[in-house]
Amino acid sequence: MRGLFCICIILCLYSKSYAQGTLDFSEMLKNAEQVLFSQPDQSRKIVLHVLQNSERVPEKIEAYLLQARSHYIQGDYHQTVLATLEAKKLAESTNNLALQLKINVFGIHVLNDLGLDLAAEKYHEFTEVIVSEHQGNTNDPLLKAGVHLINAETYKTKEQYDKSVEELLKAQSIFHEIQATLPSIETEVELIEIQLNSESFEGSKMRLEEIITNYSTDPSNAFVTMIANNELGALHFSNKLYNTAIDHFLKALNIAEQLPNKVYQERIVDGLALSHMALEDSDKFYVFKQVGNDLSVLNESDEANAVNAVFNYTSENHTNKKELVKNEYSRNIMILGGLIVLGLFIGRILQLRYRSRISQYQDFLNYFEKRQQEKESQAVTKKEISRSTTIPKETEEQLLKKLTQFENSDRFTKKDMSLAAMASLFDTNTKYLSEIINTHKEQNFNSYINELRINYIIDKLHSNPTYTQYKISYLAEESGFTSHSSFATVFKSVTGIPPTVFIDLVKSKQKKVKATEKELHHA
Repeated sequence: MRGLFCICIILCLYSKSYAQGTLDFSEMLKNAEQVLFSQPDQSRKIVLHVLQNSERVPEKIEAYLLQARSHYIQGDYHQTVLATLEAKKLAESTNNLALQLKINVFGIHVLNDLGLDLAAEKYHEFTEVIVSEHQGNTNDPLLKAGVHLINAETYKTKEQYDKSVEELLKAQSIFHEIQATLPSIETEVELIEIQLNSESFEGSKMRLEEIITNYSTDPSNAFVTMIANNELGALHFSNKLYNTAIDHFLKALNIAEQLPNKVYQERIVDGLALSHMALEDSDKFYVFKQVGNDLSVLNESDEANAVNAVFNYTSENHTNKKELVKNEYSRNIMILGGLIVLGLFIGRILQLRYRSRISQYQDFLNYFEKRQQEKESQAVTKKEISRSTTIPKETEEQLLKKLTQFENSDRFTKKDMSLAAMASLFDTNTKYLSEIINTHKEQNFNSYINELRINYIIDKLHSNPTYTQYKISYLAEESGFTSHSSFATVFKSVTGIPPTVFIDLVKSKQKKVKATEKELHHA
């Protein structure tokens, strides 16, 4: 949720200059704020009335910003961008830097979410300059909070997360003192992600549970509760507590559907699919996978429209101000070109990222399904021997018997096992042996030996839990590979997933079986 770092300070900044506005409209905007995080549709209805009836530009800007945030809370990036741009145009027409700052701060958050990092960085630089110009006003608590929020954004690296959290907590303390509810909630959202990156599992778990306890009793904080439950679900998933992860994902999904927020629905459904995959519940995995795919199509289309809206505005803005930026024309064209290229690929990148993750677990299912089918086929009937055009029938049958004996042994795990060594072992020549493997195994020698080695170590992982505790380098050596990297490469080519992921799933399955046996024993 990067980018919310400064939005709080702008909500009330320069409130004195707007205090003479129509009381009714001011109260309406406050009411819209109160229901923003739980009933964004209702908030937007109030805002629409203000936009249609108020003649004061500052009130219209506040209304457009609330309209933009209500769309954002529902995951509608296209409408979020359109409302934000309307606010930006009005703010620029007033020549009021404070109003422009308001729009830029929220714009940073939206641009970051859309992956337009370069544009977001430019907005942030401008925001930093404006806030720094007001640091001398030490009597204004909102400006003090703004300084802390800007400092928090400065600490971007993982090593500086603690400093970022410290600055955010200072800002949060100020908001509590002056009872600024809306900026306090949005700062809380920012704290959730930052603290998760800087704390241990137990620390993050306690922090998220505390947030859920504090916010879940108040329906107006539904958005924060949703985010906390989703993050807590992801935290438990990363620690292989899959059932607990599912419980929190479902709570988050319930809120996301009520808002409704399709962006978070996709993220949460993704977590549910992977959790059920880890528990080897393929039926639920496919159900959530399909829901996620449908949401992904909708979200990608919406994000593409939002990116296009940003580009169209940027292009129009550059045209209108061409004379003012003439000296920087080439630089601006390069930036715009980079943004356009990024925009063309952003939807594709999001789609590939999701599909890659699902494909990994689909390969896991396909691998075991294939092995099971092969075992069942072998148990029912033996595969008929197809005649080779160059090998005598009797010789072919003898070599096939020796090949079966070889597969049932562990000689293929010897590192020096080559085609020549194997031919010598079979009392034949390399030409006959190579042809037998190509014809009956439909593989070349290297692929045949490597698959035997991978299947050997997989059987060990399933039958002997101790093997799941060994390092990858040991498993590579045990199965006959000469290096860690070659083992990992072949393992993924055979099973479709990396050995580390495979071992985690095997551990989860063994743990589940052990728990079931324990329950049966006590029963």
